[in-house]
Amino acid sequence: MGGRVSSDSHAKCLGPASRRVRSEVRRAVQTNRLSGATILAAVSGGPDSLALVHVLAQLRDALAIRLYAAHLDHGLRPVESAADAEFVSQAMDELRVTLHHEKADVGLYKEKHRLSVEDAARQVRYKFLARVSSQVGANAVAVAHNLDDQAETVLMHILRGSGLAGLRAMTAIYTRAVDSVPLTVFRPLLRVPKADTVAYCSENGLLPRFDESNLSEDMTRNRIRMNLLPEMRSYNPAITVSLGRLAESVSHDLDFVAQAVDKAVADVVTRGAGGVTLDRSAFADLHPAIQRHLLRRAVETVAGDASDLEFAHVEEMVRLMAGPAGKKTLLPGQVTLEVDHDRAYLSAGEGQAGLLPELEHSKIRLRVPGDVISGAWTVSARVVEGTEVATEPADRLGLRLVERFDADALGSELYVRPRRQGDVFMPLGMNSEKHLAEFMKDAHVPARWRDRLPVVVNASGEVAWVVGWRIADWAKITDDTHRVVEIRCAYDNARPALSEM
Repeated sequence: MGGRVSSDSHAKCLGPASRRVRSEVRRAVQTNRLSGATILAAVSGGPDSLALVHVLAQLRDALAIRLYAAHLDHGLRPVESAADAEFVSQAMDELRVTLHHEKADVGLYKEKHRLSVEDAARQVRYKFLARVSSQVGANAVAVAHNLDDQAETVLMHILRGSGLAGLRAMTAIYTRAVDSVPLTVFRPLLRVPKADTVAYCSENGLLPRFDESNLSEDMTRNRIRMNLLPEMRSYNPAITVSLGRLAESVSHDLDFVAQAVDKAVADVVTRGAGGVTLDRSAFADLHPAIQRHLLRRAVETVAGDASDLEFAHVEEMVRLMAGPAGKKTLLPGQVTLEVDHDRAYLSAGEGQAGLLPELEHSKIRLRVPGDVISGAWTVSARVVEGTEVATEPADRLGLRLVERFDADALGSELYVRPRRQGDVFMPLGMNSEKHLAEFMKDAHVPARWRDRLPVVVNASGEVAWVVGWRIADWAKITDDTHRVVEIRCAYDNARPALSEM
């Protein structure tokens, strides 16, 4: 590393930058309740990450932390990256920090997923860090983003047309899912200017590596660093500090907004295995600001990350939520928003959000009393006292899953099955039949549900109940009814909105 590792007992001998960096890292660890934790430090070999892992190594006894390091060779600079890996390995040996190292092909990942080099490198890097973090049981992954990085990020988001979430830029600590693996990212240097990490290395005899790709103007961040920020300093020499304060102020405001979003989620969002379902009516009642933050939260829930979601994407989602059924849009992270009559669906990949489970049987006998199971559906029937109609409320997806019938009208032979081509139905309140497909369309049954909703039929194949929607007029309870049958359905893949959203 080009110099001896200082111990905590030598703190009084540290230079001014070292004292500032050391103090800020200690504060960040303690403020974010990571004293006594296992921390994985991401180390590239540059001045920021080298300073970070060095100071964490100095403080590990005082803060009772268990420290590991991780280094990823992105495969973008074959000769230089091999030297970087060797340098980091030697440095971690000197610091007595166990290193986890991998080599990736970011170029191939970029082409496969049609991403920019920056986005591809970030995704591959965080996948690697999530894996290693899980392997070592880390409570957090420490990354070396500093105050200058924060300022650059704020400006990048402004240039992209971001909303408040973009102005927040990076936070000191946050947790996200990467390939279903939880990853807590910790940024202890977020208040530390780049000049201090460079000075830290100098004061401690550390000789960091230099990545020449940081000079390439092909990358937006580099152009901001080399061109835009210097120009802005001619107006305000402390522009980096000002942008950092802006991000921190917005972060406090967004924490308050998040509390309102938490309350709204319970009324609007249902989470299932394939994504999330949004109640359009409840969504329309929200304040426009809460609508936008809720949509961002929902995308983050589905994709694991909403950092690439820009202002224009959110506005397009709001427009679709207020528009006609049948529209959809593709969002960053291969997330799709599809709008139906009463609901909208956010799905990752194949668009499976909001799907009800399929029936396992093409037809199954339902006895009274008795129950049947068909896939994830359970259908139960029993005789009940009195002649009252069912009054249980609809479930979270708006489905009425309990109905009561005139037992004599139903007959003794009942079956549960999916709809079939040619089915006809006489809906409650009508005295003539219509094709079941036509009824479902007119009743705004979501298209993705129509082949998955059970129907209850009698021995003649007449539809007595389109589960969740309506019973047949001929099967209703009347003043002449003597016996009442209650049929109850349940399914297991639609759950209430989760608090972690």
